[in-house]
Amino acid sequence: MRRLRIDVGWLQHILFFFVCGLGFISLASCLDGDDYSKTGNPKVLVPVTNLIYNRLQSLKNVLKADIDRDLGYCIKNLKDDWDEAFDFDKNLDFLSNCIKKTDGDITLRLCSAAEIKFYFSSFIRRDEVTTVHVKPNVNCNLAKWVSGCEPGWSCNADDDKKFDIKNGKVLPSRTRKCQPCCEGFFCPQGLACMIPCPLGAYCPLAKLNKATGVCEPYNYQIPPGKLNHTCGSADSWADAESSGDMFCSPGSYCPTTIRKVTCGSGHYCRQGSTSQKPCFKLATCNPNTANQNIHAYGAILIASVSLVMIMVYNCSDQVLATREKRQAKSREAAARHAKETTQARERWKTARDV
Repeated sequence: MRRLRIDVGWLQHILFFFVCGLGFISLASCLDGDDYSKTGNPKVLVPVTNLIYNRLQSLKNVLKADIDRDLGYCIKNLKDDWDEAFDFDKNLDFLSNCIKKTDGDITLRLCSAAEIKFYFSSFIRRDEVTTVHVKPNVNCNLAKWVSGCEPGWSCNADDDKKFDIKNGKVLPSRTRKCQPCCEGFFCPQGLACMIPCPLGAYCPLAKLNKATGVCEPYNYQIPPGKLNHTCGSADSWADAESSGDMFCSPGSYCPTTIRKVTCGSGHYCRQGSTSQKPCFKLATCNPNTANQNIHAYGAILIASVSLVMIMVYNCSDQVLATREKRQAKSREAAARHAKETTQARERWKTARDV
């Protein structure tokens, strides 16, 4: 009987863990991007955030062939370069904030693989300057231009059941729930969807400067005559020369794409920094500085060069004096030899005459 009781006890534990496991698997398999909007449960926010982040990371495999074909000449390791730009594992606050703002519709607002390809194929190189002009497409063209086509704005995909973020061939139709993009994303003019800003960028929501009419810190304007339209998020991402307003400013570092921190004393932060770097020894760095003050190294270099020149000058005098002495001795020896030769000839002539 005792053995039977022990077996029954183990059976109860096994059944307990089995039921718990089924519940966990059910939760993971049924979890979707809009589950937070349906329940509003804060406990669902973290797993939904991780789910959407994994979907974003899956784009790497979809875009790999295109990246290798178009950029393989300057990419040594795709995984390392991708992680350096889009590894948000340490802080996913921008995704969680966007899920709250969009009522869980963030998945339908993200650019699909086809839209990302379409955007990066729009780079135009003119007079050594890169510009981005998104070509007319199914959502934004001369006949159709929804508010999500404006810079910093986006719309939901129309057919949420058929929308697949990994679809790399067909651009989805977007006309629903157009609104400003979330901070931490950039939304190009003429595309109507959101792309995560890379690490090293700073993508807050823009604020309208009423004096200039510009959405700062970016350089776009809201469309005239649309009173309900507001500034959105960042609107482009290219090289630092043509989209420098998107990168973390010099003298600051951005640990995330929605947070900017002033560089502290004893550190320096160049444009696009994700962390502050300590100054070298003997160098000085004031707060909010982009470069080290290396005047001390310059002074040491000048002093070293001056010392070398003095040593060369003193040594050259000594070398010249030694050379002069040797030449003088050589001249004396030559004169003595000539004198002895002359005397020998005179003695020989005298002896011959006798």
